Amino acid sequence: MRWPNWFRKRAATPRVRPFDEDALTETAPPTLEQSVEEGMLLADYATRMAVKNHIVVDTIQQGNPFEPSRHTKQAAEMLEELADEQDQAAERAAEARRAVTGLLGDAMHPHDYRDVDVANLRLREEAAHALADALRARASSESELLSIVERARADAWHEVGQAIEASLDAFSGAEALKANYEEERPGRLRLLIARDLAKLEEERGGY
Repeated sequence: MRWPNWFRKRAATPRVRPFDEDALTETAPPTLEQSVEEGMLLADYATRMAVKNHIVVDTIQQGNPFEPSRHTKQAAEMLEELADEQDQAAERAAEARRAVTGLLGDAMHPHDYRDVDVANLRLREEAAHALADALRARASSESELLSIVERARADAWHEVGQAIEASLDAFSGAEALKANYEEERPGRLRLLIARDLAKLEEERGGY
């Protein structure tokens, strides 16, 4: 005999506690030093990637020998460009800070600043100025530029090496499927040396 549904015990509905915004832990705002340090890390990465691409084009595509002095100028120009961007960011923060000082009320969107945002806008302004100064100092340091170029060279070599390995793996995988792969392998190597490497040497000699 089956009991009617209204005799069955209902599952207890879990009680959800109302959201209490005051219970949230307030996150401490970043310090000036932390803001500058984070900005320098991002700038270093962007500069290194730009120099890495410059090295690949200059040495691989154009066939020039690797010479660090050929790339320190590229690094310096990138750092100066990033410093200019920080000067512009500082000016925008300063304009916003002056405009909202004393402005009360609730913000209507994330970029609708009010008087309560003045301290944060001042931090952005100071951090941008400090970051611009640090970037220009690095751009004028020969040792810093050479360090960037060396790390970019390592990145470029790693990237090119991975591309070569992938190409060789794909080629060897396709060739290994052939039944006479082992028999033809010595002849293919001789052909590679006699034809492809000679052609490569001739092309490189034209630069």
